[in-house]
Amino acid sequence: MDIRYFESLICVAENGSIARAARAQNLTAAAVGQRIALLESHFNTTLLDRRSRSAIPTEACTQLLPLARHIVSSFHEMGAVLEPSGLSGKFALGVIPTALTGLLPGTVRRLAKLAPKLALEIKPGTSETLFGDLSDGKVDAAIIALPPFDLPERFVADVIREEPLILLSKSGTGASPREILEKNPYISFDSHSWSGSGAVAYLKDKKIRIEPFYELDTLEPIEKLVLEGMGVSLVPQWPDLNLDSPGLDCHTIKTRRYRRRMALVARDDSTRPQVLEVLRDSLLPL
Repeated sequence: MDIRYFESLICVAENGSIARAARAQNLTAAAVGQRIALLESHFNTTLLDRRSRSAIPTEACTQLLPLARHIVSSFHEMGAVLEPSGLSGKFALGVIPTALTGLLPGTVRRLAKLAPKLALEIKPGTSETLFGDLSDGKVDAAIIALPPFDLPERFVADVIREEPLILLSKSGTGASPREILEKNPYISFDSHSWSGSGAVAYLKDKKIRIEPFYELDTLEPIEKLVLEGMGVSLVPQWPDLNLDSPGLDCHTIKTRRYRRRMALVARDDSTRPQVLEVLRDSLLPL
């Protein structure tokens, strides 16, 4: 049985459709479907419910997935065992959107020089979903925003960046932060997310009661809306933010507790300590 068949099954289960899994694996949908069909023939059971446009794991598939992930992980770890440096095989890294463009490109370049035999598999997602993936063993490590609570002891976190909370507004919309926030439409950055928790805490501490005019889960559109005069926003100072944009005012909230702390998080029982070490070295200079 080809290990890639299990990789496709896992990818379909995680993406919810054969088409999305095919794009993620750079394959045709027919090729992924054939791999699943061969697995179903081998185990003599249906693994995916295809009655709708999605592909939902059956009960049999749900039972197989933990073992399939273990098999795939063990297979790729074999290369690392045989490589003296331990820097080979596949390594799955979860990354939140703002780190994909702001932190990751330089990191990948440095990592390619330090570990040329390492196959880095990038999985985008929110901090919350990626932490869940890390807990379930679906990724080996994740670059996420730390939650507003202590991580369980079985995880280790290396802070790679602290982003102060900033108030973005269009020039001339007010003097003090309170005046700017209370007299202009408010654009909220995902108030239910770990990344947005700093803004929520600031508004609560300052007893500023405002109803969001918009609520978005990505930062780049917020910058554009502010520049168009559609409102103001409290956001972490992410790497791609252009503070020199004409017409953009930026007020830094200096209190440290409102900062977004970006960290490389892994399980303390990780089987890839050499990769984590070189990944830390690639990230920390940022």
